Amino acid sequence: MKCYLCGLDAKKTDEAHGGQLVDCSDCGIYRVSGLVLKELGAKRFDFSQMRDDLHRQRQFNATLVAEINTETAIWA
Repeated sequence: MKCYLCGLDAKKTDEAHGGQLVDCSDCGIYRVSGLVLKELGAKRFDFSQMRDDLHRQRQFNATLVAEINTETAIWA
């Protein structure tokens, strides 16, 4: 599969409630909610702002897995 942010090759794992866990060598590991995945057909992420937000989440929340959900998604 391709990373939802940068478009490079990535690994994905399906999760509960239609979400996915994405492991991209460039963007890192992040979780995308099922609701956001449904919106990706009509919208696209703001690449640079979304990557900055994922980095901030990892730093401030002390977690390896950042979250893209309806509250954290930044659309172009």
